[in-house]
Amino acid sequence: MSHQGYFPPIYGQGEFHCPHCNVYAKQFYSHLATNNQFPWQSVVDQNSRFDEALSSTWVISKCQRCDQHIIWFEENIVHPKKVTVSAPNVDLDADIQADYLEAARILSDSPRSSAALLRLALQKLCKQLGEKGDNINQDIKNLVSKGLNSLVQKSLDALRITGNNAVHPGEINLQEEPERVVKLFELINFIANKMITEPKEIESFYSDLPDKAKAAVENRDSES
Repeated sequence: MSHQGYFPPIYGQGEFHCPHCNVYAKQFYSHLATNNQFPWQSVVDQNSRFDEALSSTWVISKCQRCDQHIIWFEENIVHPKKVTVSAPNVDLDADIQADYLEAARILSDSPRSSAALLRLALQKLCKQLGEKGDNINQDIKNLVSKGLNSLVQKSLDALRITGNNAVHPGEINLQEEPERVVKLFELINFIANKMITEPKEIESFYSDLPDKAKAAVENRDSES
């Protein structure tokens, strides 16, 4: 089964990207009950046992693709705890990468908290891009005045607006739309790639050109 885009695990959804195999697949659900009839033994068998149906807040789902299980409690995944988004751009400052990874680890538990952390990462990213980092909206305005790429501007504002909804009441319910938060991770990396990585790679490539060739370019550009 294939699917466009990434759809994070959501309690009760029939299909999503499995946190085990990362494939978009059908999910089977069941409630839990204890059962002492097992064909194996473990250290817990030394203790007193109990048999009962667990509350409806305990649920287990099984991926059709990989046969691995997901354990849910109060509609949140308690197993497995895995990062299910792309790694942060390595050209981001270390503290921004740390915020990014922390946001990724709590994504399935609280999309709203994850988005709030990414908003903090955005504030730090604006500072890495040469702005003050005190007011994201003003920082973006300053970058636009310097000729900011329109797609990068839209990405910055999408991050700012969605992140603001995580911190303050707004029109976007991130708990019900966690896929919006997943997109924020992509936007952080897109901005870093366009504003930091690509310019650095071009500068590095250009600096390796022969000195005579670079001098000719400088002479050309200095001609009136």
